[in-house]
Amino acid sequence: MGGASKKPISTMEKRLKKEAEKQQKAEEKKKGPSKTGKEVISRAVTVDEETKKRVLDEIKKESIITPYTLATKSGISISVAKKILKELENQNIVKLYSKNRRLEIYVAAS
Repeated sequence: MGGASKKPISTMEKRLKKEAEKQQKAEEKKKGPSKTGKEVISRAVTVDEETKKRVLDEIKKESIITPYTLATKSGISISVAKKILKELENQNIVKLYSKNRRLEIYVAAS
């Protein structure tokens, strides 16, 4: 008998407004953040002398060292521990013993 009732104009206006906002957000997302100004993040890690001493003491105590064990015993993050171990390897303080895609094992250089 009667068909479906038509939606009021205000409802249709709201729906069109939401669709326009979604489209605008999608365009902003496609552009992505610019690589200038405040959005550039520095990846450099600086380690103070006290932390370096703790790390060297831990290396002397252990026969093998991994980034996880170094991080837990020194109270630093694992990513920082990895960077410290790579730096110590370049200085010939530790030597890379074994490595796979998930784990790096270091030993003290003799």
